[in-house]
Amino acid sequence: MERFDNRGMLIVPNPIRPLLAKAAKVMVACGLYCPNGHPLISRRALFNGHPGILLKIRHGQEEGLVALSPIYGEKVRVSLDMELPEGECVEIRCPTCSEKLPVYTACHCGGDLIALFLTPAHHFRDCIGVCNRVGCINACVISNGEMVNEALSKEA
Repeated sequence: MERFDNRGMLIVPNPIRPLLAKAAKVMVACGLYCPNGHPLISRRALFNGHPGILLKIRHGQEEGLVALSPIYGEKVRVSLDMELPEGECVEIRCPTCSEKLPVYTACHCGGDLIALFLTPAHHFRDCIGVCNRVGCINACVISNGEMVNEALSKEA
């Protein structure tokens, strides 16, 4: 296996990829939106070839961008502009209009599941919920008002 790519970047094996390769189906978020209809999917960060979920994060006076994997069950996040305070709750905002994304419901960890809408029409019946507590990996997919899947690990 090569250690570096053609640009000199270190190649690190993705421990999730073998697990996903065995799955018959995986869910990939291809379209997510803020309440104002701005897209949250961006090619600025790619995860296994898929454009990532780009969010603006605010904690106290600090603000930065975070990219999340769009592959459901792959708990990968990349902080682009700030250190993420482990265990702290952060505000999640749209990277385009800076509007604070709404709360879908409370998370078991004491944080909130924040709604990322599946359509620009921004209905809570069609959304993905991600926890705003750094380190909590709880997430859920809501389609037609019903939970399609919940990705919760004891590691939260």
